[in-house]
Amino acid sequence: MRPTIFSHRSLSLLAPRIALAVLPLTLVGCDDPHVAEPTAKSPPSIVMAPEGAYPEGAAFAIGGVPVMKAELEDLVPLMKLIDPHLVDSSLMRMALANIVLPVKSAHALDPAAREEAFQRAQRIHANVRETGTFPPDAPESNLLTGTWGQVGLVPFNAAMSMQPGEYSSLLEAPASWVFFKLLATNLEEGASFDGRTQITIQRYDIPFLPLEASPQWIQEGIDTLPIEIVDPEWEHIIPPAVLYKSRQ
Repeated sequence: MRPTIFSHRSLSLLAPRIALAVLPLTLVGCDDPHVAEPTAKSPPSIVMAPEGAYPEGAAFAIGGVPVMKAELEDLVPLMKLIDPHLVDSSLMRMALANIVLPVKSAHALDPAAREEAFQRAQRIHANVRETGTFPPDAPESNLLTGTWGQVGLVPFNAAMSMQPGEYSSLLEAPASWVFFKLLATNLEEGASFDGRTQITIQRYDIPFLPLEASPQWIQEGIDTLPIEIVDPEWEHIIPPAVLYKSRQ
């Protein structure tokens, strides 16, 4: 049974970060400003996945949703900007805790709502990029300025390969499909992004979990959804706090 649905609030709430109780490293937050309190739910079970249950290249799965090795590897450059002193395995653990686990948990909680929101988001996004106009059911935008902590890790990562004036591709953040227009950066000509780079974006969120409840739901999902190990060599990437809870 799903938790009680809380009342909706403005789309502007689904913005910079979500602070999760499982985070094992210094980085705090991902993509929503709410702070989810630790839960007292039963910890997730961690088991070996049946052979062939998930696509080739999967490292593990949460609630039946695979986490691909490439997803974690692709986030290493972003995490390295934030903490350049960590080795790649620690950077992937940080990416898993702060981005991938929240995204996959939200997916597992309501796949049907996620797909419905994706169809709407895809239509709105295509309309904006092709015509420059917004359909009547487009969400209100959220103007954000700051570093990765203020604009969100997911948009910040995409912005690193964009030019001001461009619209991003359609992205998945925890509980929401997202696209944005990069308005400006504080980079001097020829400079590269680092952890202190500030950007300004016009962000659009199409959520698939209720905005008020989604941080709590996502945290409860991470706390309780079963985790299956697909490749045992990748088990060490799972944050210690999750492993510890699962083996109490």
